[in-house]
Formats: sequence, C-alpha cells, structure tokens
Amino acid sequence: MKLFVFLALLACCATFQYDTCNRLFTNTRDWLCNEGNLCYYGCQKGYCWSQCNGAGAIEWDGPPGTCNTRYHLNTNIEWCWLEAGGNACTTHSDCTAFMNQPCSGSCSVG
Repeated sequence: MKLFVFLALLACCATFQYDTCNRLFTNTRDWLCNEGNLCYYGCQKGYCWSQCNGAGAIEWDGPPGTCNTRYHLNTNIEWCWLEAGGNACTTHSDCTAFMNQPCSGSCSVG
C-alpha cells in the first residue's frame, strides 16, 4: 500500500512540471507566465524579455519549444531580450503582444 501511495504522489508531482512556469524561480517582480510555452516574460529597463533555455536545455525533457520549469541558478532564470520592433514597455502587460517572439540575442542568466 505504501508503495502505491508513493508512486501515485510521484506521478502527480511529475505532471506539475509541465503545467506552469518555473515554480523554483523566486518571482519577486510579478513577472507574467506564458502558459503556452511555460516561459516567464515581462518588462525590464523599458524593453520586453522572456525566459529561454540555454544551459537549462541540457536536462529539459519537456515539450519542444517550452521553457525549463525546474532549472534556475541561485534562483535566477535564463532570459533574453525579445526580438520585436518597437517593443518598448513600461509594464509587464505591455509585453503580452511580444511574448512569443524569438530572442534577439543569446540566452543569459541574470
């Protein structure tokens, strides 16, 4: 019986990694979660950015095109500026129109 309960809890917890953005990341700035690709995004220094997979892609087994929902480096996630003309912003919600754009540069931790 104990084995069944353990396996049930393990299966339940394993599915959570694909249902929302990184739960291990300390989201102190209320970044928004793109539920379509599991990437956080928002406005930083007047421009839109998004979470991305750099080093975290090595161990990510999630659906293609989604962000790693477990990886973080000292509670920081990998991110990039979004490639979109005129993506200037003042609030996180200003970036919703650009949240699915590709990165304009490399993925970095910060």
